[in-house]
Amino acid sequence: MTSPFIFYENHFLPLIVLHIILSLLVSLAISFYALKRFKKSCKTLNLQDEERLQNIEDKGWFFKLLFKASLHKNNQLAIFIFSFLFNLSVPFLGYFFTVWIFWYMVNVKYEEKIVDTNILDLEEFQESFFEVQRLFGEGSMINIMNNEYIPKSKKLKALAALSANNSPVSLHVIRQTLSSKDDEIRMFGYAIINKAEKEINADINKNLAIISKEVAKGDMKDKERIAYASKELAQLYWEMVYTELVHESLKMNFLNSVTAYIEVAKEYFIPKLDAIVKNIEEYEDQDVESNQLDRLRKERKKLEHIYAICASLFTLMGRVYIHKKEYEQAKAELTVAKELLPEHSTFVIPYLAELYFITKHYRIVHSLLQQAEGIEYNAKLYPIAQQWNVAS
Repeated sequence: MTSPFIFYENHFLPLIVLHIILSLLVSLAISFYALKRFKKSCKTLNLQDEERLQNIEDKGWFFKLLFKASLHKNNQLAIFIFSFLFNLSVPFLGYFFTVWIFWYMVNVKYEEKIVDTNILDLEEFQESFFEVQRLFGEGSMINIMNNEYIPKSKKLKALAALSANNSPVSLHVIRQTLSSKDDEIRMFGYAIINKAEKEINADINKNLAIISKEVAKGDMKDKERIAYASKELAQLYWEMVYTELVHESLKMNFLNSVTAYIEVAKEYFIPKLDAIVKNIEEYEDQDVESNQLDRLRKERKKLEHIYAICASLFTLMGRVYIHKKEYEQAKAELTVAKELLPEHSTFVIPYLAELYFITKHYRIVHSLLQQAEGIEYNAKLYPIAQQWNVAS
C-alpha cells in the first residue's frame, strides 16, 4: 500500500503549480469585481495621495515605486497582489475565505441615507432629540462639577460664584458636588447648601417667635404683626420647596404650611384693603380740607401697599395650587392677583401662562404673553414669548 506522504511527494510540483494557477484565477476575479464595487479614485483619495507623495519626495525612486504598488487606494494591482499573496500563503483554505469575501461583496447591502429632505418626523421627537451642546462651553457648570479633569481651583471658583445666588438652578448644580470624590469640593458644596438652609430656617424661627409672642398676649395681640409674619412665613416655606431644600417626604407638609399662613395673612389684609378703600371713598365724597390732604395721600399710599401684598398672596397661593396640580383653584387665585394689580400684571402673567399651557389652552397662552408689558426686559420670559409669536 502506497503511503499518502509518498503520493504527495511524487505530485508535489504539480500541486504547487495548480495552487499557483488557482490563486491567480481567484485573485484576478476578485480584483476585477472589486473595482466595479468600489471607487478607483475620488477627490479625497487623490488629496491623500498628493500629501503622502510630498512626504516621501526626498526618499528616492524605490519608495515612490512601493507607494504606487501599495494599498494606498482602490487600484486593481494592489487588490490583485493582496488576494494572490493571501491565497498563496494559506493553501486551499484561502480559496474558501476569498470566495466568501467575493460572495459578501456581491450580496452586502448598505443602509440608504437620505441627504436632502424637508420632511420632519414629529413622532421621532417623542423618543429622542438632538443633543444640544454649547460651542465654547459657556455656562456649563454641571460639566465643570462632574468632569474629573477640570482643576479643583476652577470648581471652587464656580461654587463660590453659585453660592451668591440661592436659585433652584444654582442649588441643583451645587448638589452635583455632594457625590464628588474630592473631599474639599464635596464639603464646600455641602457647606453652601447648609448655609442656605440655615438662613431660611433662621428667618422662619424669627417670624414664628413673633407670632408666638403676639398670640401669648391674648386679646392684646397685634394682628398686623401676626399678618406680616404669616406673609413672610408663607414665602419662606415656599422658598424651601421651590429651591428643593426640603426633603421630598416633607414637601407636602411644607406646602400645607404655606397655604395655612397665606390664609392667616388674607384674613387680615383683605378686610384691611376694603376698609382703606371705603375711607378713601368717604374722603373723596367730601370737601377735603387742606390739613386732611396729607392724610388722604397716606391712605392712598397705604392702599397701593396693601394691594401689592394681597396680589402677592394670591399669586403665591396660585403657584402652590399649580404645584399640587389643582388647576381650577390655581386659575381662580391667579386671576384675582391679576385683577388686583392690572398695571403690574406682568408679574402674574407668566404663572397664568404656565397654568394654561399645562391645561393645553394654547391660544390663551399666546394671548397672555402678548398682554405682558415690558416683557423684553425679562431675560427668561422674552425668548419664550418670541417663540410663541413666531409659532402663531
